[in-house]
Amino acid sequence: MESNRVLRVIRYHWMTVIVLMALGASAALAYAWSVPREYTARADVFVAVTGSSTTGELAQGSNFSQQQARNLSTVATREIVLAPVIDELGLGDSTAELRSRVTTAVPLNTSMISISAVDPSPREAARIANLVAAKLAEVVPTLSPQVDGTSPVRLRVIENAVPPNLPSAPHTPMLVILGALGGLVAAAVVVLMRLMFGTRVRTVEQAQEASGAAIIGTVSSDRTADRAPLALLSAPHSLRSEDYRRLRGNLRFVQASQAHRVFVFTSSVPSEGKSTTAANAAVALAATGASVCLVEADLRRPSLGRILDLPPDLGFTSVLAAEATLDDALVAWGPDRLHVLLAGPIPPNPSELLESDRALEILESLREAHDIVIIDAPPVHPVSDAAVLARVFGGAVLVVGAGRARERDVRRAVARLTSVGATIHGTVLNLARPSRADRRSYTTYSAAPETPRRTRGRGTATPADPGPAPEGDDRPAADALREERSPAGRR
Repeated sequence: MESNRVLRVIRYHWMTVIVLMALGASAALAYAWSVPREYTARADVFVAVTGSSTTGELAQGSNFSQQQARNLSTVATREIVLAPVIDELGLGDSTAELRSRVTTAVPLNTSMISISAVDPSPREAARIANLVAAKLAEVVPTLSPQVDGTSPVRLRVIENAVPPNLPSAPHTPMLVILGALGGLVAAAVVVLMRLMFGTRVRTVEQAQEASGAAIIGTVSSDRTADRAPLALLSAPHSLRSEDYRRLRGNLRFVQASQAHRVFVFTSSVPSEGKSTTAANAAVALAATGASVCLVEADLRRPSLGRILDLPPDLGFTSVLAAEATLDDALVAWGPDRLHVLLAGPIPPNPSELLESDRALEILESLREAHDIVIIDAPPVHPVSDAAVLARVFGGAVLVVGAGRARERDVRRAVARLTSVGATIHGTVLNLARPSRADRRSYTTYSAAPETPRRTRGRGTATPADPGPAPEGDDRPAADALREERSPAGRR
């Protein structure tokens, strides 16, 4: 599983890898273009020993010449050689500065000395290398021992330096390769940090692997969701509306196969869209003719009042505090059989209220009175309310916000739910990025509208006249749904 996580992170961040490698290569290329060009010219000299006639003397002379080549290679960078070069060429360098630009090398088992000079000018580099070779040949007789008044060691220039055509530095191809490798290392660090500190859930595969539960719904991301959270009302033909219809079908399947009538909607952390998902699921289920009750059990951060455009002055806490009856607090919403119980005023002790016998009695009575009850519970972290509700009422629907929840958060939420004996009916991936194929299909084909109108007020709930519906559609026509909302009431 860990290897799958690594591959998934790499697959998701492949663009990051490419961008960082491109940036590294570009930075190296820019550096190569910014630094001055340097050219290297090389002159080769041969060290010869005179006076050898026999085979033995020749062998000894060869060994002697190789030893002298190694010794003279160090002399080539000394002041005795470099000072005349500076004077003759009129260089502005000191001996130490010129020494840093002149190098010598003796190939293994040879009597040759290679003298290399580096300069921004290819012509000047060749002049320096040739003159160093010439001056070294001049000083050799003064340094080697004399035999019959002559030196047995002689230097002969066997190859003069010529101005090079290509610069020796910077080595642009190598720098570009190193820059790309540096970008690859940076990308590896990014992947490692993702693995160490948690990867955000963004795909269906990640959500299913992290939760260990089946994906029963995927809700597409929509920029209009904040100002128009009820997609079935604001955009009945949208891809997001169809996503909620598919979620409805899967919830009905769970209800039929497992005989569950209560679904506790929760999430691992705040701001994953569980309340919006619960509200749209309730609206979609009520559209099929089922009697649905939407209960807001998130007593710390209630939001269903804003989503459904209902006043939050009366609700669950009002009934618990005996300030209102359940019939007074329950709101009939829309033309279908949907009733809403908001959270009400925020209490100082939400956990104690939700775990009280009175709260459980209220929720049990709502289950008996409706076909389906959807409970909008708080996130699993950092409070335990959702786990308690899921345990009492059979199970939870875990909403995972794509790009907002981390895999470790989802795993911790699942562990907390299962530790108290709660069942996870399924996972809903919210705020998912729709594929291009889905977007294209919805430009040419749209689902029939399926949108209720909210009615509220004091008195008996009165559904608005839905008007004629299209053939084969279980909802009123879209024009009728956009009419002026007529008042209904609390039951």
